[in-house]
Amino acid sequence: MAKIRSVKFNALMNTLLTASNMLVSLITIPYVTRILSVERLGDVSFAQSVSTWVSALCLVGINVYGVRECAKVRDDEHELARVVRELLTIITITTAVSLAGYAIAIVTVPSFASLAPLMWMFLVGTLMLSYGVEWFYQGIEQYSYITARSVVFKVAALVATILLVRRPEDYLVYGGILALVTCGNNLLNLLRLNKLVDIRRVRDVNIRRHFRPLAAFGAQSIAQAVYLSFDSTLLGILASGNYQVGLYQLATKLKAVMFQVLNAVLGVFIPRLSHHFAVGDDEAFGQLLRTGFGITINVCVAIAFYLGVFAGPVVLFISGESFAGAAQPVRIIGIVNLISCLSYFIGLCILTPLGRERQLAMSNMVGVPLSVMLNFLLDSVYGAMGAAVALLISEIVILTTQIWYSKDVLSRFVKYGDVLRVLASNCVGILFAIFVAWMAGGSAPSSTFAIVVSSFSAFFIGDAATAYILGDPTARMICDYAGKKFARR
Repeated sequence: MAKIRSVKFNALMNTLLTASNMLVSLITIPYVTRILSVERLGDVSFAQSVSTWVSALCLVGINVYGVRECAKVRDDEHELARVVRELLTIITITTAVSLAGYAIAIVTVPSFASLAPLMWMFLVGTLMLSYGVEWFYQGIEQYSYITARSVVFKVAALVATILLVRRPEDYLVYGGILALVTCGNNLLNLLRLNKLVDIRRVRDVNIRRHFRPLAAFGAQSIAQAVYLSFDSTLLGILASGNYQVGLYQLATKLKAVMFQVLNAVLGVFIPRLSHHFAVGDDEAFGQLLRTGFGITINVCVAIAFYLGVFAGPVVLFISGESFAGAAQPVRIIGIVNLISCLSYFIGLCILTPLGRERQLAMSNMVGVPLSVMLNFLLDSVYGAMGAAVALLISEIVILTTQIWYSKDVLSRFVKYGDVLRVLASNCVGILFAIFVAWMAGGSAPSSTFAIVVSSFSAFFIGDAATAYILGDPTARMICDYAGKKFARR
């Protein structure tokens, strides 16, 4: 069995992974948005969004459920092998059915058929993603391997993008890189799987025991895919062409980069929280949960505040004038990021470890009809702006429902004073950023770089300093830890 590392080590590995992902994204997004037209980027994003929610049908929640189940039995090699084989059997069945439907849709649906080459590439990518068994490696906390493997393939995808995507007509090449190169790391997962667990000797297979919990996890995963990815699909169908999809996808790509910041640390909490709860270690569970909430609220409120004021310069800096129409959706996505990350924290750090997957599924299912209805009403009239508003309202409803289901746990660990300190420190930080940005060059397009760099630096310094002075636990924990490391050196 692979060695189980400490939470700090896992967090460090996940931070390195996130830093590399962010670096690649910060290079790729500006490059691609300037090389490809908004329309062509919209074509690729449309095909990618279809692949995302088909992938949710293939995995039926195993990407989350598998982490919890593997974490529970990580010390029992036979039971771990049994769980892995059973879940792979279920994935094989659901993937065969889902991809068959996907293939038929590519041939019969006009908006799919017009992008058939892209759609077929993402179908293959979806197949590779289904058998990635990332949930197994997360469940046994192999974050050093996950980090090394992911960084190599991310860099390979970046190099391929810069070398091969040189004109707007190269959008098919870019789609192939996203669908095939980025998902290629999943093949290594399968090749390495037999070295860690021998699923071939497992005979007592019983996939039925997973049906009941997976019904909840699957509903939750599919519902989440509908309101997070299906909106782009509907936008591409309802709006004229994929121009609006391109604008909207810039906003959602920025959201994905921001989410990686939080997931760098919070992602390693999930298997450890599941393990602590399974063995009945309430003290360790509570301490880890409090730390997770502090990190979540600090990071996400800061992102929402900053983008609420500086979305315009950020969009111009990243993608240029052709994407200026994405500024308002980016402002809304900043708020969505706050709400969805809080929802992510409650769903995967509270409801999932405590075995409340039914409540988690119900809260996400609430957002599905609302998201679809709002997208139908708003997308054709308001384009990317309408899709962003639909996502915002759906996320608010989902978070409210999850808070209701987890209020008994939240009331024990969440202190209103901590939330007020976070809001106060961000208010100070954003006022400082506005002043510094004004000093750096006002709103002239030529000074976009100066505005973004100076405002972000000022905001970070003002927010962090104020949070530390006000006694925010997360700020003091991070600063004190960094101070000790610096003192040792």
